Amino acid sequence: MSKSEALKKTERDGTALTFAENKAFFISGFAIFCLWLVFSWQGLRTVVEIWYGNEIFNHGFFIVPGAFYLIYLKRHELLAQPIYTTPLAFIVIVPAVLLYVVGVAGDIQLFMHAATFTLLPALIWLMIGTKAAKNILFPLVFMLFSVPVGEQLIPYLQEIAADGSVALLQLTGVPLYRSGLYIEIPQGRFLVAEACSGVSFFIASFVIGSLYAYLNLVSTKRRVAFVAISLIFPVLANIVRVYGIILIAYWTDMEHAAGADHLIYGWFFFAFVILCLLGIGELMRETVQSERRDYSVPKKPSISFTIFTVLFALFIVSTAWAMNITSANNATKLPSKPLLNDLMGENCSATSWQPIIVNADVEETIYLSDTNCGVKVYAAWFSEQDNELVSDLHRIFDPERYSLAETQQLVINDTAFTVYNVVSVSGEKLSIVRWYNVDDKLFTSSVKTKVHQLKNVLLGNASGGRMYVLAAEGHDLSATNSDLSTALSQLVD
Repeated sequence: MSKSEALKKTERDGTALTFAENKAFFISGFAIFCLWLVFSWQGLRTVVEIWYGNEIFNHGFFIVPGAFYLIYLKRHELLAQPIYTTPLAFIVIVPAVLLYVVGVAGDIQLFMHAATFTLLPALIWLMIGTKAAKNILFPLVFMLFSVPVGEQLIPYLQEIAADGSVALLQLTGVPLYRSGLYIEIPQGRFLVAEACSGVSFFIASFVIGSLYAYLNLVSTKRRVAFVAISLIFPVLANIVRVYGIILIAYWTDMEHAAGADHLIYGWFFFAFVILCLLGIGELMRETVQSERRDYSVPKKPSISFTIFTVLFALFIVSTAWAMNITSANNATKLPSKPLLNDLMGENCSATSWQPIIVNADVEETIYLSDTNCGVKVYAAWFSEQDNELVSDLHRIFDPERYSLAETQQLVINDTAFTVYNVVSVSGEKLSIVRWYNVDDKLFTSSVKTKVHQLKNVLLGNASGGRMYVLAAEGHDLSATNSDLSTALSQLVD
């Protein structure tokens, strides 16, 4: 039976998925969707703020609508399958719900966002059954691209771009000096900043490459190969972009490839990269003869009210638990004792270094005594009410003014501290250390700090904590680390 014949027969028999014939199915689906909206509201609100506020993730607005359009394109194959509710979806739903509650408890947005956009396809799976879900597997998985993740790759992509562009410049005989992420040529100095990391290229290419492979390639090997190319190609292209900008500046004595020219060149290059990627896809595209498929007449959906009852109970209990956690986490806005207790400050001239800390409740800054104004300490208190002690938004140095040269390890009182050696445009060198204090316990790992805070919240305790950032000035890194070790010993004790 052809597609048109099946559809005509469906219309005659009245067995299509019409509202009049399947009120219970549609009402149940709408109720589940509303329940998802209510349960995931905090995650949805914060993810929309990120989509709107961060240009790297602007594509997030189009992912879910695009996924539903892909499902619409598969509607005939989908309706040809038996539609029934399945309890197998709880294998994904229950962990996703728990992950969301943990995200709310620890104010971990990544957990909330991942759980939100894992729940949506899992609920669709629950509604339509396993056989039908297999027909739209890619659109369901595609929804996960809504999760705003990938900024953590920026430092690594910066290093790759700097390493690759320096290698190409040396290969073409351009004289240069590199210090961290700064690349100096006779005509001027360049910083491979976060905007030059190519993370936007990388994420956009991954999304477009995955979508293109699904729509235009049939062989699994070719699909995997093209997705791999979509990950590697933008990284290599970004190296060429950074190299091209510096090379143009070298040839034109900084007349071009700076300022507005820099941005225009970047966007045109991005468009060129996407066109090249699609061109590679066309070369890999397979010629597939259209097949005549038989479309069986869709049967009336089968729904289980027992499954819906369990689902509603799970959401209600989890929502109540999350609300209880939120109301219980009411730590005092002020720390119980001074942040820099028993530390003697000195009247020193201000330095250019200052960490970028977002929305702290209390902040203090002093210079340690007996260091000749060489060691500066910043301390901040976070109550975890509309702020976060551990957050990717916090920066221990301004990336527009300083560049990371290397990291080292210092062990003090059996505790390992990571020392970030940074250098400024003017050549100023700093060694910076960060650590946390929660419940009078010292943590140097942001992950362990977050886990401890999460445990406090789940137990109904306050989760507020302190952040300390210590910076030692000096051009001699060995001497700086010695001063830093002494200062840390005083603070840790």
